[in-house]
Order: sequence, then structure tokens, then C-alpha cells
Amino acid sequence: MIQSLLRAMELLEILKRANDTCSIAQLAEELELPPSTVHRILKTLCSTMYVVKDEKSHEYRLGPALIPLGTSASKHVHLQSVAYDVLKKIALETGEDTFLIIPVEYKGIVLERVDGKRTLKLVEEFGDELYLHYGAIRKAILAFQSDEFINDYIKKVIEKGKTSLRITPLELREKLKRIREEGIATSSGDYAKGTIGIGAPIRNSSGNVIASVGIVVAKPKIFSEERVENLKNIIRKAGEDISKGIGYF
Repeated sequence: MIQSLLRAMELLEILKRANDTCSIAQLAEELELPPSTVHRILKTLCSTMYVVKDEKSHEYRLGPALIPLGTSASKHVHLQSVAYDVLKKIALETGEDTFLIIPVEYKGIVLERVDGKRTLKLVEEFGDELYLHYGAIRKAILAFQSDEFINDYIKKVIEKGKTSLRITPLELREKLKRIREEGIATSSGDYAKGTIGIGAPIRNSSGNVIASVGIVVAKPKIFSEERVENLKNIIRKAGEDISKGIGYF
């Protein structure tokens, strides 16, 4: 790997995370490099307009030349196409039906489904929609929404009794809190008796949860905790892999 190129990429990442401009001293400290080395990197990046210098403060920020690069990259990054290969991998590895779900207002819609060898035909198909507190895969979306969204959801969906799946506001808040803490959601028979659901959030480049990935498993008489934990680890990693594929780091 070319060391100077790697340092330039790390510098751009620091500027991306910064709320405002950065001085050479700040960048040198974060990169653990001599200021003279940082100055040379900045000079190169400024020549291409990837970075611009504020002539008054003598500090640096990301430049306009990065905008068309990001726009061009985004045209080739599509959630469904990135997720499909991951869903196929999970279905092969676990033998279970795998789902990609996106939120539309207060409901979650199946955007993609890949059947496993133990497929459950009674469970959802493409385009099916249910409220976001139904099942683990949808709860993995709801749990990471803003407090304002969750408060509105409880007021307009739960308290108004719009669904047959009964849950109190307190119970739902406790479930969502646990999902946020663990980074993974599980459910048992929320809308299909005798099934277990496991879901993980998918984040976009801004860190917002915009979808979820998960599986629905027919629960046998003997279903060990070890098996559940293994599946949770697989789905958690799947959510991370898809998130990375659409630009989340």
C-alpha cells in the first residue's frame, strides 16, 4: 500500500468528521505526523480542490471537487443490489429465509427475500407490509429512529390500537431499548406462530438506520440458546456488511 496515499485518505476522513475547519496542528496531532508532512499532503490536495484553505484563518476543509465524486459513486450504490448477495450468503449458510425490509412511514415493507432450504412459504413475500413493532426485523428499524418518531409511533399506532399485536407503550420502549443496547433484535411468533425472527439494522453513509436485514426461523421443539446466538452473530455481521457496502464507516 502506498503510504502517502493512505495518509491523504486518513486526512480526508478527519476533515469529513470535523464540524468545521482544521488547522495543520490539529491534523498533525490526529495523524501523528510532522506538520511539514501534513502541509505537503494538504498542498497536493488543495491543488486538485479536494481540500480548500481558508485564507483568513489559514485552516482547511473539504473542497468542492469531492462533490461530483460522491455523486458519481452514489449512482452505483443501490441498497437492494448490495444486500442481495449478502441475503443469498445467509440463506446458504443458515438454510433459513432471509429478508431485506425498508420503512415507509410507520410500516416496514419487504424489499427483497431469498429463500433458504427450509423455506417458510407462509411468511412474507415481496411488497408485504406490517407496522414496525411486528417482528424482529422491523423492530430493528424502529429501535434506531429518533425519540420524536418513536413517541409519534406510540401515540398514533400503539395507543390507538391500530394493530392486532397488543403491546403497551412501556413494553415497547423496553424492547427497543434492549435492541439498541445489543445491536440486534429477536422476536417469537409476533405474526407467525411457531417462528423466531432475528433482525439487524442497516445504516447509510450518514449513520441513519434506513433498512434492516434478518431471518425468520421455524422453531423446532429443541432450539438451543447456542443456535440462537450463532444466528444473531450472523445477522449482526450481515447488517454491518450491507451498511459498509452502501457507504457507512
